[in-house]
Amino acid sequence: MTKSTKKEIKNRFIKYVIPSVAAMWVYTIYTMVDGMFVARGVGTTALAAVNIAMPFINTAFALGILFAVGASTKASIYKGQDNMEKANKVFTMSTVTVFGLALIVAVAALLNLERLALMLGADEVTLPYVKDYLSIIIPFVVCYMTSYNLEVLIKADGYPQKAIATTLAGAATNIILDYVFVMVLHWGIKGAAIATGISQLMTLSIFLAHFLSKKSGFSFVKIKWNFKEVVSMAKIGVADSVTEFSVGAIIFLFNNTLIRVSGNDGVVIYTVIAYVSQLILMTMMGVNQGMQPLVSYYHGRQEDKTHKYILRIALLAAGAASVIAFAWGVLYPNPVVAVFIDRTADAVLYENAVDAFKLFSFSFLPLGVVVILAGYFTALERPKSAMTISICRGLVLVVISLVIMTMLFGEIGIWLSMGVSETIALILAVTMYKKKLQ
Repeated sequence: MTKSTKKEIKNRFIKYVIPSVAAMWVYTIYTMVDGMFVARGVGTTALAAVNIAMPFINTAFALGILFAVGASTKASIYKGQDNMEKANKVFTMSTVTVFGLALIVAVAALLNLERLALMLGADEVTLPYVKDYLSIIIPFVVCYMTSYNLEVLIKADGYPQKAIATTLAGAATNIILDYVFVMVLHWGIKGAAIATGISQLMTLSIFLAHFLSKKSGFSFVKIKWNFKEVVSMAKIGVADSVTEFSVGAIIFLFNNTLIRVSGNDGVVIYTVIAYVSQLILMTMMGVNQGMQPLVSYYHGRQEDKTHKYILRIALLAAGAASVIAFAWGVLYPNPVVAVFIDRTADAVLYENAVDAFKLFSFSFLPLGVVVILAGYFTALERPKSAMTISICRGLVLVVISLVIMTMLFGEIGIWLSMGVSETIALILAVTMYKKKLQ
């Protein structure tokens, strides 16, 4: 590649990655803002309840990603091949599938609300709060899942700036409504959930308006249901889906371990850490999702040198973000903790949270490279390799590390376990890349 070509590729990468990262931040901030207002306006018990409910939201989100990423990858490849007929079929099938699946999830969850809350780890103290939060959030799951599906596809459509503008509008709405409902009207944890739901509904409406307009390159078309195509999308998206699902699974595992080892105070501390770690993960996911359409496009054009160059840029960006996140977590944890926990109200809880955050921050260092390499395999339609990395990173290694480190070091081991599992996942991902693609 020439210098001018490399410069052009870098500019395209930046054009896609910055909106993707910003969009992922915004989606994370939705729940962080809920936590901030709930902690200040209701109390730390309600804050713990929001975190207990999070695995359900992460699971729903993961189901949306399952088809969104697969559809984006296939649509981008078809676009690179100038086959818009197939691209539109993929777009339509993905949207319909996600919408239908979201309805099923919402109905099933509402019919089993208390069972769901107890399964997530609610106890006698937190159960009323968890049920209140979920009862409002669950009906809006349709908006969550469908909105994210369209957010990923609008970037594949060539409108990454519109994606971030829309998600920012949704975030602003959420913040304003959170303040009004929780701090002014004192609707408690239900108010936070209503604010989030309304903002998601608005975001979905804007995305739909784009795809129904003449500006959209994709359009809804009549389709003959193709089960093989749906399965194909799911296979491609499974790695990213597992990455998102793992966020909820990790929260669930940590909550239940902490309840056993250190009680509800441990859950409150982890709630703070989970919000921040999810923001870091979503940064890596944003770089990954900005990279994937470009890699898939050039893969469709059989330009191997170009998509490998894009990978190098993505690794540098994610690696830099990892180092910054680690340094921030170790050197400046106090301002983050102070947002959620009032030092004057509970100095011991505050100091314990600061110490735990410092230890947990070691997990940020290997995170970026692992996520990017898994995403690269996905973009090249190598779902088995991507899934292996994601499942090991997000589930298998976490469980093993959490059990062993807790047995060896007690509560300190809990905070160190993610760093251990992410490091092993890094070794696995690099080994697989060298073996299969170089």
